[in-house]
Amino acid sequence: MFKKIILVLLLLFINFVFIPCAKAVPTPEPIKINNILFDNSDNMIFLGTEAKTDYNLPIKLKKLSDRGYFDIENAVLTRPNTSWTFKNSKISQIKISQFSTKPDIVRIVILYNKGFKLGDLKLLKVDNNFILTYKDDFLAQDGEITVYNDERKNNAGYYEYTTFDEDEKDNGTSSHSSPASSAISGNPSAQKVLSNVEKQKNDTKLKSMFFVNRIDVKRGNALVRGVGQISIENPIILTEPSRLVFDMPNTYVSPDIRNVEYVLSEKETIKIGQFEPTKARLVIKSDDVEKFRPIYSYDGQSIFFGHDNRIAGLSLFHKTAATKTYSAKKINSKTDELSFTYTNPIIHSIHRTKDAVELNLYNSSGFDHNAFVKNLKSENLAQLKTEAIIPYGIKVVIPLKPAATLNLKEGFDCKSLTLTVTSPDEPVIKTKSVPVITKGKDIRVIVVDAGHGGSDVGATREQIYEKDITLDIAKRVADLLTNKGYHVEMTRRNDDTVSLKDRVVFTEEKNADLFVSVHVNSSVSEEPYGVETHYYTDESYAFAQEVHKSLAAKIDSKDRGLFKSKFYVINNSIAPSILVETGFISNAAERKSLITDERKQKTAEAIVDGILNYIKKNK
Repeated sequence: MFKKIILVLLLLFINFVFIPCAKAVPTPEPIKINNILFDNSDNMIFLGTEAKTDYNLPIKLKKLSDRGYFDIENAVLTRPNTSWTFKNSKISQIKISQFSTKPDIVRIVILYNKGFKLGDLKLLKVDNNFILTYKDDFLAQDGEITVYNDERKNNAGYYEYTTFDEDEKDNGTSSHSSPASSAISGNPSAQKVLSNVEKQKNDTKLKSMFFVNRIDVKRGNALVRGVGQISIENPIILTEPSRLVFDMPNTYVSPDIRNVEYVLSEKETIKIGQFEPTKARLVIKSDDVEKFRPIYSYDGQSIFFGHDNRIAGLSLFHKTAATKTYSAKKINSKTDELSFTYTNPIIHSIHRTKDAVELNLYNSSGFDHNAFVKNLKSENLAQLKTEAIIPYGIKVVIPLKPAATLNLKEGFDCKSLTLTVTSPDEPVIKTKSVPVITKGKDIRVIVVDAGHGGSDVGATREQIYEKDITLDIAKRVADLLTNKGYHVEMTRRNDDTVSLKDRVVFTEEKNADLFVSVHVNSSVSEEPYGVETHYYTDESYAFAQEVHKSLAAKIDSKDRGLFKSKFYVINNSIAPSILVETGFISNAAERKSLITDERKQKTAEAIVDGILNYIKKNK
């Protein structure tokens, strides 16, 4: 027995001394999930990450009685825990949270209703990013989203019946967060710092791709923060006072910050409001509006409205992005495409002028202009120019035809950009000649359009219909103009249903010299009130300006401004055309005023005075 004990001890000694110990395998640095994007068709959630090495750990779907979940091991969520609650869906809720920190595990939980097939869920890994999908058409957008569009479209039909909720609690990732180092860093660090400074819970309908919940001012610039996918339309400039207006389609603004004026400087402010149910309107008031530009952050979830003279010295990024590919090619006779892909998210801005577009790529590195120009596949883009941006980056300037339209798409991972330039054919001359306004006496026929009518009642509150108010005002306008000796035609004189197309055809058939459409505004909120005037063509701008100036001076309500808008009747009419929003039926006080004879008569007189002023100035 004693010999056996000695033998065992001897073997243990030999094993300890002569067999080298296996070295412990170091745990790789955790992958950081920096942004979470939820697409606008309720079918995909994109998790953008930052990792130094390829993520190769297996991720399996696990099932419980009423839910399934994915665990992403060795992962850190650098933003607050987030969840979505769905209505009219087989999935009732999706939660993304930091499940644990020792070890680091991010958990995605999917709660579902009866009839849901758990096997339909997929978590895909694409370049260290994750895509959660539960429909076959999850890549309907080909991994890109539109972040800028010249076309001013009404996207009020987009409603995602979900609820967005951001946890108040710290998600336990502070040990992995570094101090904010960039003026426009939304994630990972800046978002974490903000969540510690001001913890708040947002519980609201997410009716859009982007939920705005914060504005920060820095050195006369403004950072608009949120959750989701940012998109903006071509801005418009208003005067008296000087303002720059950005519309953000498919965007919902937190009620806490709506219409709050943030001071940029002594004479400058910025504010954002809910212009339509799914469209936000951001307004910068400044004498230097032409110097402001939107700069998209690297996480795709914040946008920096920077003044050209004030961004010098600001750190717009903390990491450069090496150029992987770039190309310019012709798609068809009307369309050309410029594209870039990068190793890291790209910080960029787009600035449109009448005859050019300027694309700034602030943290781009490795771009070779000569090689780029040599491989151009598009004669329309052959005149583009590039120049360096100090200390890094490039500026790309492309000459444009005035009628050209732009569309800028960004990859979900913010590492690619695709700029599409569409140059329409020369306009076809219609059978009737376009009226040339040279003298006031040449303007004889004026079409007055009473908005809506018949089965199309328009905006409604408390059994008060827009169609009735517009008809009353339109008749008063027609009578006043007739008394001044002008020939007036009305698209409707009774409670008739008239299509938008029929109104335009009617205007052309009457050989109209001017077209005025009368409407009443509405909002999901009861707060907005005031008058607006809309135009679309350049030929209509002076006309709109005179009428709006008269309205703002004569109507005791808020001057909401002059807007370039692509409403059907003013976009498709040949004559100089405007659309007047005479007030808000959704505002109780203004609704009460709108139905009075006094307000209707004053509105009609203001419109007519504006028309006469325009005619007088064009003599």
